[in-house]
Amino acid sequence: MNRTIFATRVSVLALMASAAPALAQAAPAAPQPPAAPAANSADIIVTANKREQSVNSVGLTITAASSEELSNRGISGPADLAKLVPGFTFTQSIYSTPVFTLRGIGLYDATFGAAPSVSVYTDQIPRNVPVMSDGLDLDIERVEVLKGPQGTLFGQSSTGGAINYIVGKPTADFAAGFDASYERFNRAELSGFVSGPLADGIRARLAVKGVSGGAWQRSLSRPNDENGDQRKFMGRFTLDIQPTERLKIELMATGSRDRSDPLAPQYAGTTLNLYPDQAAAAASGNPYAQVDAQRYADLTTPTSAGYDASFLGRQSVVVGRLSSANPATAAGANALLGTPVSSRARDAEWTQGFLGRSHNSYYQLAGRADLDLSDTLKLTYIAALAKQKLDYNQDLDGTAAQVVDVPLFGDVRSFNQELRLSLDTDSFNGIVGASYDNLRTSQNNFFYLGDYSANADLISVTLNEFDSRMRSYGLFANGEYKVTPQLTVQGGIRYTKNKQEASYCYSDPTGAGAAVLFGAALNSVPITIAAGQCFPTTGDLLLGTAKSTLTPVNQSLTEDNISFRVGANYKFDGGALIYATVSQGYKAGIFSAIGASRANQYSPATQEKVIAYEGGFKAPFANGALQFNGAAFYYDYSNKQVRGRVQDTIFGLLEKMLNVPKSYVFGLEGELVARPAQGLRLSAGATYLKSKVKSDYSATADGFAVYNAAGYTGNFKGSELPYTPKFSANVDAQYSVPVSDSLEAFLGGGLTYQSKQNTTFHNAGLPADDFTINGYALLDVRAGVSSSDGRWRASLYGRNITNKSYVTAVSTYLDTLIRYRGKPTVYGLSLSYKY
Repeated sequence: MNRTIFATRVSVLALMASAAPALAQAAPAAPQPPAAPAANSADIIVTANKREQSVNSVGLTITAASSEELSNRGISGPADLAKLVPGFTFTQSIYSTPVFTLRGIGLYDATFGAAPSVSVYTDQIPRNVPVMSDGLDLDIERVEVLKGPQGTLFGQSSTGGAINYIVGKPTADFAAGFDASYERFNRAELSGFVSGPLADGIRARLAVKGVSGGAWQRSLSRPNDENGDQRKFMGRFTLDIQPTERLKIELMATGSRDRSDPLAPQYAGTTLNLYPDQAAAAASGNPYAQVDAQRYADLTTPTSAGYDASFLGRQSVVVGRLSSANPATAAGANALLGTPVSSRARDAEWTQGFLGRSHNSYYQLAGRADLDLSDTLKLTYIAALAKQKLDYNQDLDGTAAQVVDVPLFGDVRSFNQELRLSLDTDSFNGIVGASYDNLRTSQNNFFYLGDYSANADLISVTLNEFDSRMRSYGLFANGEYKVTPQLTVQGGIRYTKNKQEASYCYSDPTGAGAAVLFGAALNSVPITIAAGQCFPTTGDLLLGTAKSTLTPVNQSLTEDNISFRVGANYKFDGGALIYATVSQGYKAGIFSAIGASRANQYSPATQEKVIAYEGGFKAPFANGALQFNGAAFYYDYSNKQVRGRVQDTIFGLLEKMLNVPKSYVFGLEGELVARPAQGLRLSAGATYLKSKVKSDYSATADGFAVYNAAGYTGNFKGSELPYTPKFSANVDAQYSVPVSDSLEAFLGGGLTYQSKQNTTFHNAGLPADDFTINGYALLDVRAGVSSSDGRWRASLYGRNITNKSYVTAVSTYLDTLIRYRGKPTVYGLSLSYKY
């Protein structure tokens, strides 16, 4: 397998290197009109510039796919887009919030309302944050993935790119259809739509989907206890109204209800089992003891970069609990130290009875009005109101113990408006507009810490309450001018101003645990802290000024920025396009929803800036039967936002959004689509990335030492950026053949590959070996029959048919190392019909 992957990588990059002479051949010696695309052309229509254009006429790197191709490849949502988009990765944060990364640019954050680096839209209507991803796979016409900063047209939360889902539209004639599937783990999915005219000038479309079953995880200690069932129902109603020839109004209501099980993590060990030699391990009284002299020395040597002053004390406490007279205490210590480490995909562990049905829901009400002021001038207004409610439990230790069990509840509410005026002539296309976004977040969670090593046998539960609001105002303009029929120049600019506020309160709901500890020992003058009062302190205990706030800590952040893009495209008469762009994008600052012991740990990560340089080509050959695209890019980052860690006196290493002063990403991409014979379609794509922290990075702007997830602190200059695999690729093939005049048979398959990646900062002196995700390849297959007119289709499919056990995320919280694994082999049957 490795040899095959290496050969594929070399072949794709070699094709990119040979592109220049190929483009020259694509242009004929004498000018002639562009050839009409063949019926099997890879060229499709996209809306990357907020107007319909051929994908081969847009000077951007875009991957687009129709609903049929998405179905063929088994892509049912953003989590599956790596099968289509090289350079795209999906993972989940410690709180199961989705994380989208494109070309190495993403935001790994567990805050419900954190603005992403890769923005998501449905018909140009924003899903403001990743947790608002419900229903994205409902009744899709196509998906467009735009790579690179898209801030001038799509706003500030798109430094990595933008994903735009184009949904099914109401039709002029009656239409209906359904899709059904059943697969391993008793997972069933049924969706359908009905569409057509209601009256003169009024059309409607209703789409619904339900998903049930699919529990593929099983408890290591309770084999009959399974997790992972999905219980989803979603729907969308769209109404198109055209009261006059020049005015069109689209109204859309989307809603979903999710009662699915949150995924459980897999236990990957604890440093509390480590000892310097066999003699110390034998004398410890710890039956789960392991010898690792170097790691133990790093943890216990004060001059070491990995020194943990609390380690020996915490280790002694937990080992002592093994012989406790209290059966629950002893069982918790045994689970913390002795949960088996498994490499099987299905194996996981969680506190019995803790996981189960979530209670999440989402709705969005959206409207769009297009008024043709003249044949070339159009006024567009878009508005959307949305709310995502979240209520679920997350086990963060991967054991049956209650080291850190977290019930979460809250919501995210958004309101968006955009007004724009567009001008379209034969030689010029321009847009000017304004936007307003209002995002409110409420995120609350309990921490159940009964078996935590540093709970002092006192802290059993704490409550973290976080509220934030962001208001964003934008003015933008974009223009494309045809200097000649072949040469087009483009320029765009956006001014954005952001105002943010956040409120924090970390408290003890019992008044008898953390409240007692803080009141008596961590305030310079002992005080009584009541249940529900905020215990984080201001001042400094060593200076005699430490004092708990008792009331919420309020923070604010106001920033503004200017994004821009300039570029040029040249289209040869044969259809090939070359392009070059320079763009500058920003992403708003972030407040992290962390529970901390000191108020100054609540400081935000400020806005990041990226300057992107990109050049590429799109080359159709053989009247569209062959399409080859390539691009090279360089991202220069200032204050890139990343999830790092800072040391907390009481709660150890806490995740927090931080800024890396200077870093970069360099990349090469190639994409090939070929139809060498009737019924045969081949596609391949690959992305190579090189990322690095190029400045000193050892402390935050306010003086806190930066740690990696492994607990090492120092200068992380030279580290790769987290979640940035050097190489990713996908290959897909399908062959269809007529069986009769009315029936076709098809056979296809796809391979998706991602190379090794790190999930935290590291370099030669600051290791993080436990936080590496090894490379993996996943193989899917499909076969079936369909009607020649495309009305119905039946297929058998297999996903990950080699049953590869692979990791999608690695993290640690307090005492244990945890990881999340992808699904094992899934096989199933699907049926679709359209009237």
